[in-house]
Amino acid sequence: MAPTPPASSPRVEPVPSGALRLLIEDDWLQSIAEPLSTRSDAAGAVDGVKDGKYAFHVGFEPNPWWQVDLGQPTPIGRIVVYNRLDYAPGLHNADILRIFTSDDGQSWNQCYDNQEKHFGGIRGAKPLEVTFPEGQLTARFVRLQLPSLKPIFFHLDEVEIYGPGPDAKNLALHRPADQSSLSQWSTPKSRGVFFPTADCIAHARRLAEELRREGVRVEPYLTQLDEAARQLAALPPDAGQPAQRDLYLRTRWIIRRLVFANPLLDFNRLLLVKRLTQETYPDVCLNHMPWVSKPGGDICVLEKPAGATPLFAALADPPAGAADQGVANIRYVLNGALGPGHVHGIDLWFDGDRVVFGYAKAKSDQPPAGWLDRRQSYRLRREEEPIHIFEVDLDGQRLRQITQGEWSDLDPTYLPNGDIAFVSERCVTSLQCNEYDKDETSCNLYVMRPDGSNIRRLSVNKDGDYLPHCLDNGLIGYTRWEYHERSWAFIQSLWTVRPDGTGADAIFKQHFVNPWALEEVRSIPRSNKLVAIAAGHHTLAVGPLVVIDTSVGINDPQGIGIVTPNVKPPEGGMNGVPVPQGGVCDPGGFYGTPWALSEKVFLVNYTYGTSTTVPNGYGLYLVDVFGNKELIYRDPAISCWFPIPLRPRPKPPVLADVTDPAADDAVCAVSDIAYGCDGIDPPQVRYLRIAEPIGWPYDNTFGGHRFGEDHRYGGPGAERKNLTNWTPIRILGDVPVEPDGSVHFRVPAGTAVYFQLLDENRMELRRMRSFISFQRGEGRACVGCHETRGQAPLEKSSWDTLALAREPSEPVPPPWGDRPISFLRDVQPVLDRHCVRCHRGLNPAGGIDLGGGLISHDAEVADYGHNRAFETILEKKLVSLSAARAQDASITPPLAYGSHQSRLLTSLADPNHANEVQLDAEERLRLAMWIDANAPYHDRFVNKRTARPAYNLPGDPELLNSLTAIHQRRCAACHQQADVTRTDWIDIHRPERSLFLAAPLSQAAGGGGRCQPSAYCDASDPDYRAALGLVQAAVARLWTAPRRDVMSLTRP
Repeated sequence: MAPTPPASSPRVEPVPSGALRLLIEDDWLQSIAEPLSTRSDAAGAVDGVKDGKYAFHVGFEPNPWWQVDLGQPTPIGRIVVYNRLDYAPGLHNADILRIFTSDDGQSWNQCYDNQEKHFGGIRGAKPLEVTFPEGQLTARFVRLQLPSLKPIFFHLDEVEIYGPGPDAKNLALHRPADQSSLSQWSTPKSRGVFFPTADCIAHARRLAEELRREGVRVEPYLTQLDEAARQLAALPPDAGQPAQRDLYLRTRWIIRRLVFANPLLDFNRLLLVKRLTQETYPDVCLNHMPWVSKPGGDICVLEKPAGATPLFAALADPPAGAADQGVANIRYVLNGALGPGHVHGIDLWFDGDRVVFGYAKAKSDQPPAGWLDRRQSYRLRREEEPIHIFEVDLDGQRLRQITQGEWSDLDPTYLPNGDIAFVSERCVTSLQCNEYDKDETSCNLYVMRPDGSNIRRLSVNKDGDYLPHCLDNGLIGYTRWEYHERSWAFIQSLWTVRPDGTGADAIFKQHFVNPWALEEVRSIPRSNKLVAIAAGHHTLAVGPLVVIDTSVGINDPQGIGIVTPNVKPPEGGMNGVPVPQGGVCDPGGFYGTPWALSEKVFLVNYTYGTSTTVPNGYGLYLVDVFGNKELIYRDPAISCWFPIPLRPRPKPPVLADVTDPAADDAVCAVSDIAYGCDGIDPPQVRYLRIAEPIGWPYDNTFGGHRFGEDHRYGGPGAERKNLTNWTPIRILGDVPVEPDGSVHFRVPAGTAVYFQLLDENRMELRRMRSFISFQRGEGRACVGCHETRGQAPLEKSSWDTLALAREPSEPVPPPWGDRPISFLRDVQPVLDRHCVRCHRGLNPAGGIDLGGGLISHDAEVADYGHNRAFETILEKKLVSLSAARAQDASITPPLAYGSHQSRLLTSLADPNHANEVQLDAEERLRLAMWIDANAPYHDRFVNKRTARPAYNLPGDPELLNSLTAIHQRRCAACHQQADVTRTDWIDIHRPERSLFLAAPLSQAAGGGGRCQPSAYCDASDPDYRAALGLVQAAVARLWTAPRRDVMSLTRP
């Protein structure tokens, strides 16, 4: 790429009055939202839009239906139904579809039964097409219904009804439709058939009262509104749409002038970014790839011309008779100085004179080949320039690149001491979801000096931290994504951290479901509340505009004030309450990149429609809680983002750096560890465990390393074969809890950790299904485990606890040390010593086989296999796990999982085992610690691009076939060949002890002598030697090219 020039040459273009007026009036017409009803939602299926998404959404009920009114009995030749394709769990709901017709809407006749056949839509499987012979079917009403006594959701993309003949038109297009009920995802689809002039007047009057209290002279506006109301009342009931439309538009101009008279709009320059909307990877964790948007756009300033009236006074009422007159200017700051590319995140310095921004340079003005195919990420990351961070004065001077390197740095935010926080792929972690053929990174928070030096990591999050913004209290607010011992969807929460990386903590939505994500959090001036966007997971950071009141409680959805109640998140549901003033009534659409002027007035961008990724869809708006919404600026060719008043603003306080670069660890203290743990007797808690969930690695040589898949294998037992844990677990150790419940201990800095409460036997009482990291020298303290945030801890110096009277404890590691847990290395030997003599072989006791042999379920990825004992433990539910795929946002109650709830341990006290199995203290501790780590199997990752692929011994068909041939000759008289030809009976440490070799070998020859007569009299038997040779060769090959589970073992 070309070097960065020292300055740009900004260009200025006028914003013509005539074009702006047309955009404004078109926006007012587009914004008309019919009240939500069954009819307005049902209209989506006859609007002519086929995009694979749901066009209507009936509630969860028995026998749901949707219907259309053709106006009069009409001959019908065919009916075409397009299924919804964007939600896999509901893809087959319509398989049971039936079609009915009626002439009066009362008496119905069935004309088609789909009989549980699947159909598709705009892609994949073909849509459902039902044809009728000419003259067979005439009807006015057509109803589609799902006959089901159990509640079921009903949602489709589009319904088309044609008359007879090949050239027939779609009779259903834009006809009145209806449905049986509404759901939380229902939205009004029909618009433009009425004009909400009265509602607009009411919204404006509420604003006028607010502005009156602020000292604005609103009487002239109210007089004009009163006149508009009189004219509206004087319209005859049969007034045509032209008359209604004319009055509506004249009234909206009055309201616009009032809205733009708000004293909060006391600035004449507005910073914004032009960028083509991201089209690929719309996902909370995938928005940082440099090729996600087509190249194009700039950093822009909307400003008043020299000597002209104030900016918003000019925008309030562009002259109608001077179409070419410039009412404002748009200044392009970069103007191509950095070459093709796009801006990826921006922040304005507090003095209002410069900006810091991410920029994704491109090789041309077109996106690279394969940019829409996520399977190309590995190649693209190696070929395309990463996103880097730049800074420039707004006059184009002092343009400079701040970050370099092989990883993308983006979404920067200024800190009050001049440092710059940003998110980056420098954490070199891979996403721990998505398919095997994807190579995608996650991001963490970083900070650097203004010149790019001293880059430091602020967060250690295996899942990702995104969209940081400096808040007015000096903290950094951001969206944190996590899924530890639970699934990926629900926890995209709001967190804050000090600029030195200390004090990281959740502030809102850590443990409730809807909305799935809160993003783009910013402070509201002169308020403790925050503004944010309620979004989904597989989406851009767009959705309803919300105000967050964290004082209500960290996990109380009532703390969400919805400013735009008709807008739904692009994925998931929506909790919260509309703002008391009612908010803005939109016809759907999506908001993004908010900037609060107050708790009641906001700058924001917005797009109409049901798609979040229209390249030119987003314009800039002013909205308020009273229901007013006015277009500020829109470029028909490209989307606009990040509206920021270009003026100085108060600088937040500089928070002191309390880290110690010379320290290797942090120190934590808890005054009463059992506080907040209802159901646990405080004296029961005797230890605290510290463990690390290890993030999946990523490097540009091998791409994304894998641990498991949550959706790869679809055969029997998929729920346990694919994935039971998201990561390897490293137990750092246990520390003692004092008799008064206090604990004081060291934790390695820069390490993600989670905690568990333990009893006197070091068995789990409660676990933390989240994680946190600490900085060097950081000191953290809290009252107890899951205490409410409304109860702050006392100052450490005033705590009178036993733990603080001594030096902090060093964690005592498990028997295998502080390396990650390997089931094969650390747990299976206990089972081998005490269990396999009964629980292995042809007829294991209780049907429980705890043999240590390897098994395989994935023919392509040998490293995904585990062993027989682990398979049995999961299949028989011998351990109590927190399911990795459970869509769960709840706080973990005591004794919900773990060793106390696991039969593998509790059965040792039953009569069948009490006298037979005597585990020593260390062995019992090994089992308990493994179970309480959520029973992981693997201790490392899968390199997809290793030069020497692993040998899949249990999945080797040649080995299996050769052994089968031998067993057919020697064992068929007594055994089914599949019962004894088992590769999981192969002993990889001592091949001659493999069960199908040792059991049939005579005792005199050193075998087990289990067959009578012995199948093999001695080791010289040719078939025995052949089988042994096959096994020895396979085992040797395994140790030469080991699977990842075998890598944890020492080769004999």
